Amino acid sequence: MKRPKIVLCNDDGIDAPGIHALWEALAPIADITIVAPAEDQSCKGVGISLPKARIIEAEKHPWENGVEAWRVFGTPADCIKFALHYVLKQEPDFIISGINNGSNAGRNIMYSGTVGAAIQATFCKIPAIAFSCMYEEGPEKFKKVEPYISEVVKHFMLHPIPKGTLMNVNFPSTETDGIVGFKMAKQGRSYWDVRIGSDTSLKGTRKYPMIDGWDYHDEGEESDIKLLTEGFITCVPIHVEDLTDHTHHRVHKPIFESLNEKFPFMTRPSASDINQACADFRDLSAPLAPGTPPIDIPS
Repeated sequence: MKRPKIVLCNDDGIDAPGIHALWEALAPIADITIVAPAEDQSCKGVGISLPKARIIEAEKHPWENGVEAWRVFGTPADCIKFALHYVLKQEPDFIISGINNGSNAGRNIMYSGTVGAAIQATFCKIPAIAFSCMYEEGPEKFKKVEPYISEVVKHFMLHPIPKGTLMNVNFPSTETDGIVGFKMAKQGRSYWDVRIGSDTSLKGTRKYPMIDGWDYHDEGEESDIKLLTEGFITCVPIHVEDLTDHTHHRVHKPIFESLNEKFPFMTRPSASDINQACADFRDLSAPLAPGTPPIDIPS
């Protein structure tokens, strides 16, 4: 089995113990490059930095054994873009994100920067796995799950991840009676929620308390939330290629488009009309840069 080329990322920051544990787990089987946020970027999801200044700051970061490592002053998704567009000379075999300090099961994937990095990798057609570990005091929890990391990655080397899909892997808390096995699971409904509360002592200060805690929902037998409480390592295939609700689209498309009858919309221009408008615009515009092809829309 050839050694894969793997990029490591996270959302807890490049100095977090989770990404170091991920590197220790995978260094024996892969050639590693590390591109991670300079600071904690938890709950940033798949957000990217708006290019107001048209730059992103990044710098080399010292790492053991001469491993190339970069810290990026941006989000996890920024890190993936920086790795693929600048750092690497060729596409990696995998992008692995984590190990997150806390669960990313259930609907937490919508907020997670750890999963956000994997989503961005998937958008770029790179196989991606996000690893997360339920809360427990101290970084020793990462050492306990290290032995499972390389086996999961080797599994997906032999059984490729489908295009448009990422794997969301969560480890249970060791407060259970030990890990009892692996389960391919379904995404649960519960998640870690933040609510805005009220505090009369803060009245008039423009400050409002943020209260966080689990928002529990009924979970099915195959839910990652439920299986984690039973001590299983869960893996949920998350498909992000197309989020369309195709059933609703099929049923309601003609109903929604009946709104067209209420307004005197213009006739949609033809391809030849658009091409003529583009030609007229080019005649009035500055010359294109050398080698720039003209716009042409097939009729």
